Amino acid sequence: MTSKQKSTQSSPFDKLTDELIIIILTHLPLKQTTLCKSLSHHFLNIITSQYFIKSYINFNKHKNNTSFALYYQSKPTYHNLTHPSLMKLDIAFDDSVFDSPGFVLTFLENHVGETLQFLGSDNGLVLCCAPLCCPIVYFVCNPLTKQWVALPALFSNVKTLYIGFVCYASEARFKVVRIEVVNVESRRQVSRTLKLEIFCSVSGRWTEEYFMSSDDELFYGWNYRCPSAVVCDGLLHWDTLSSNGVFTYDPCSGECRTIELPSEVMKPVWGFKHCLGECSGRLRYANFSWDDTHYRVWELKDGEWLLLHKVHLDEMKSTVECIDKDCMSLLSPHSIIKDIVFFWCRSSFRIVEYSMENRVLRLPNFNRDAKIISLLSPMFFPFVLPSWPTAVPSIQQHDLN
Repeated sequence: MTSKQKSTQSSPFDKLTDELIIIILTHLPLKQTTLCKSLSHHFLNIITSQYFIKSYINFNKHKNNTSFALYYQSKPTYHNLTHPSLMKLDIAFDDSVFDSPGFVLTFLENHVGETLQFLGSDNGLVLCCAPLCCPIVYFVCNPLTKQWVALPALFSNVKTLYIGFVCYASEARFKVVRIEVVNVESRRQVSRTLKLEIFCSVSGRWTEEYFMSSDDELFYGWNYRCPSAVVCDGLLHWDTLSSNGVFTYDPCSGECRTIELPSEVMKPVWGFKHCLGECSGRLRYANFSWDDTHYRVWELKDGEWLLLHKVHLDEMKSTVECIDKDCMSLLSPHSIIKDIVFFWCRSSFRIVEYSMENRVLRLPNFNRDAKIISLLSPMFFPFVLPSWPTAVPSIQQHDLN
């Protein structure tokens, strides 16, 4: 057969109208739909069209087509504080869509030439940085599509202790917020003043704001836990910044406020026996009380904390061998499954999940036995992949294959 005959040979798909192709593709899982772009230029044009994207999202919006994974970064020694490139980034999952090599961010690390530090995610996009660069360079990328963009360098090179990232996917924009506790000579001191450095993808510029608290609220200059904000309903939340509760920043209005913790929680909260997270669009807070040796989980609804679960340490059953319940740290609620809370066992370094309904500790159904080797607080990031890939807003966008 000649090349001319090959080019004119019809395919069974040629007999289908675009409308039928769209109907077929909207019924496929996200990974298979994305792979169909390589079938032909015609399929590529259909799948990348705004009409198809809207059709796919509308068809699947009532289904739970989001996928969940855990990013975690080990800090084996205190040496990592001065050499963050020694930190190892891993991902654990139970959905084959995360088998794509892009999810370990090597496509970006190969370009940068050093190990990246994972800082946060929202709507399928990831914020990370090259901590050894001077000044620090921040990147926003989509691990599925391998699109990425580098943010403009900051004049300030302070190793900021608190950071937040929020992506407004429907508006094709994002914001990055860095918070520095100012007027402190050491990280163990407190202050009433915050310096906020905010990057907006629309303007492509960093701006500065200052916030001063009331007389009874102090901000901690030393963050012993993960510095990244929890994103919920477009707002950024930090549970280790303020002495009065959960510090909240609205990237749209610039408003700062503090949400008081549940009345049962003693302040200040120290150690690793508490966590803040988001689950199905709701803010959740979990805490262990040394007074009565109970774990409690609350959910914020209409400005009030509602107690969802309470369990005594002795009532928690375990299917995991050699687990020491006295050496467990709270990590985060599951972002999708409302029944699950993640723990980290410091004696075995394992990540385990706890079912509130069954009161059972067990190993997650992940692709690997997830372990965080750390002498400090573990770096732990829930990641939710939406039903359709979020495009990286154009600042100076790159594509790597």
